[in-house]
Amino acid sequence: MRTKKVSLSIISILFILTGGWIQPQSGNKSVEAATQTAVINEVAWMGTTGSYNNEWMELHNPTASDLSLDGWVLEAQDGSPSITLSGTVAAQDYFLLERTSDSTISTVPADQVYTGSLGNSDETLYLKDASGTIIDVVNGWYAGDNTTKATMSRVDPTVNGTVSTNWSTATISYEGGFGTPKAANAAAPTGNGSESITNVSEELGAINVYFNKSASTQYAMPGNEANYHVNLEDRLLKRLNEAATSIDFATYEINLPRVVETLMEKAAQGVDVRILADAKDGTDPHYAERYETMRLNLEKLVRGKDGVVGTGDDAHILSDSPMFVVEDARKRAAFNLPASYNDFPQRNVTVGNTATTGYMFVEGEWKAADSYYSPGNQMHNKFAVIDGKWVFTGSWNFTVTGLYGTEENMEQGILDGNQQHVVEVHSPELASIYKTEFEEMWGSGTTTPNNAVSNFSTRKIDNTPHTLTIGGDTVEIYFSSGDDAVGRMRELVKTEADKNAYFTIFAWSDQALVDELKNKWEGSYVDNQGTLTGFEVKGVFDPSFWNQWWSASIEMTGRTATQTSTNNPNTRWANPAPVYAANESRKLHAKTMLIDADTNSDPTVIVGSTNWSENGNNVNDENMLIIHDDSITNQFLQEFNARYANAGGMLQ
Repeated sequence: MRTKKVSLSIISILFILTGGWIQPQSGNKSVEAATQTAVINEVAWMGTTGSYNNEWMELHNPTASDLSLDGWVLEAQDGSPSITLSGTVAAQDYFLLERTSDSTISTVPADQVYTGSLGNSDETLYLKDASGTIIDVVNGWYAGDNTTKATMSRVDPTVNGTVSTNWSTATISYEGGFGTPKAANAAAPTGNGSESITNVSEELGAINVYFNKSASTQYAMPGNEANYHVNLEDRLLKRLNEAATSIDFATYEINLPRVVETLMEKAAQGVDVRILADAKDGTDPHYAERYETMRLNLEKLVRGKDGVVGTGDDAHILSDSPMFVVEDARKRAAFNLPASYNDFPQRNVTVGNTATTGYMFVEGEWKAADSYYSPGNQMHNKFAVIDGKWVFTGSWNFTVTGLYGTEENMEQGILDGNQQHVVEVHSPELASIYKTEFEEMWGSGTTTPNNAVSNFSTRKIDNTPHTLTIGGDTVEIYFSSGDDAVGRMRELVKTEADKNAYFTIFAWSDQALVDELKNKWEGSYVDNQGTLTGFEVKGVFDPSFWNQWWSASIEMTGRTATQTSTNNPNTRWANPAPVYAANESRKLHAKTMLIDADTNSDPTVIVGSTNWSENGNNVNDENMLIIHDDSITNQFLQEFNARYANAGGMLQ
């Protein structure tokens, strides 16, 4: 495995080598190993429901002996707070520190009161003993919820405090929100399994992959275990919270409160937050409720933290078609929106061919004077570009259903949503390409969109490079519509696939791509003819499309479709391939193909938001990455094997 795929901090390495934290050298002071006799156990960095100033922290003594904290220090790297501790914490007990006064938590007496505030962005906390030796370090807010005032709670006191998976968001209620002051933390909710994040790098050129479902890590290359059962929202929030200058955010849907709150917070901090959002047909019963929720959240972003339109803390939003406020007073109140919405203009416009009147709070791509394109086409992207450095993309819509399944699951941190993947890439060159695509739809290079210049859907052109070298890898980038992303897939299968092709797909109707795979499988493009070549094909389809007449699954299994069309002539495979309908708790939402996985023939993986269909390739706004790398492809193979086995496929 190449070194850029895994990066351990110096602190983590020293912890592993010494069995405990060590104090870095300062002047002539010697380096000493320390026993981890206490840990930072819980942090209310967000305050309480009473006040954001009501911060508190908790230490824990996991040993069998009482521990004197006299002369110990708990301090933030930036100096606020810096607390000289005093007192004793009993064996297996807790030590509560409340900010400013003992009334921060009225029902639990503080062991010590301190002054100094924590930031809502990531901080680093050090716990040092009386000799100045570092006993524990927490180097980020890996959990906690500013909306519900749920604390960041340690999972295991014996595990390094810098391990992100060793922290969870509290789920037990107390007077200030959710937390367990001076009591044992609740076990972290794990949904279908414990989160495993072992393969992450922050280095330039890093490509990090995350799966929200299981992975079969027994198929990992040495040291290349996939990151699985990952809370994708936490990974997104980590990147958003790091933003110092800009966030370009393209979203098909959004209804996650923590994501909305974070975008609002970053805009209030002066970060340029630009959002491209997909408008829906509000009369479509499949979208009506979700689209209302999305508009309510987007209006919060347009108003900013102060709730006032047109002030400096507002996010900036453009859509493919205009959006109008939700006027229902009850629903507005539920989202803490003002009862009056007449600070937005009331407009009489044409949307598509329909005369529409409403209070417009998001402009759409301009068609003509007071005329806009209909919301029939989809701005189907789900990506973020952070500070022109990181690109965060994949199949995951930023929704409750997409990750948790239900709001009840979200409240408990249970990951029972649709099957998804996320790829994040640390590359200013790739970020620049995504920014070009973003601004083609945005219509300008500023925070103010130009909807008279912006182009979505079929009005876009192919205006970006398609090949980069990132960290030694060849990475290809295609956007829809205009770049013929699925056409490149056909070419890749035809000319570069030598050994195998494995896939997980939500919707696949592109006939030419099916035919190229058929020719690899059985040496013929002709309906119901061919002899097995030895090329291996395996696949998993989302069940909702398994029996659709246009689906590639019909032909691959040798069935005859109930109807055909010019683009779907139903070229049956003479030798049915081992492809299956997925057996997941919810949708299989991936759009992933692996070429020549675990071979020496340029292992490659295709990922992104693009379904392999006419709409996905030539109508919707989409993005696709083709990553030529053995270890990244192997990580996707681990996840594929888990999906394939669940569906009933046989693994070697």
